[in-house]
Amino acid sequence: MKTIAYISASFALLPAIAALIKFRFASVPFKVISIYFFLCVITEIISAWLNLYSMNNSLLGDIFYITEGILLIGFYYFFYEEKEFLFPAIVIGIAYFSYGMYTSVIDPGPWVYNANFRAGESLMVQALSAYALIRISKEEGVKPMSNPGFLISAGFFIYFSVNIVVFITGSVLFENNVYLMKSTWFIHSFTNIIANVLFAYGLTCIPSSQSR
Repeated sequence: MKTIAYISASFALLPAIAALIKFRFASVPFKVISIYFFLCVITEIISAWLNLYSMNNSLLGDIFYITEGILLIGFYYFFYEEKEFLFPAIVIGIAYFSYGMYTSVIDPGPWVYNANFRAGESLMVQALSAYALIRISKEEGVKPMSNPGFLISAGFFIYFSVNIVVFITGSVLFENNVYLMKSTWFIHSFTNIIANVLFAYGLTCIPSSQSR
């Protein structure tokens, strides 16, 4: 199980490398998402170092999840190009940040896996990515499999949908069954690999001639 987890973590390099190559050609939303993928790699490296010394990484996870959510809200705000979404984005961002800080500092605290906050984040990103997929699919003349926004949103929707399932099965339904818990996290790791491949491919679809 640890082997697949390490392999899964290493796949975070793919979208980060693709983002680095395409960054100067990227529009604002894709620059934001590129920063997110860079952050993922940094977090994976720090997490691997903490695991090497058997140190608790729950606080690192909380910091990452809070930052992740804010970056993804920003990404979809710029990606939607809808001024009407500004106020909802600000409200969602403030509520998300406030709840993240509360659960990280007070209940359950910085040294406990923040399951409820993680589940809330997954539902939020599911909704944001699903709306993006619907919008893109309704646009005329768009080729989804070469559209970076569609591919990245598909990756997020798949990853966070499975994340919810893993949370429910691994942390709620099977919390006393170690074997089944490990099996669900194996599925999570495999899904992470698929999502990162989609992210990387999506970023490579950014036109190199795109204006800065």
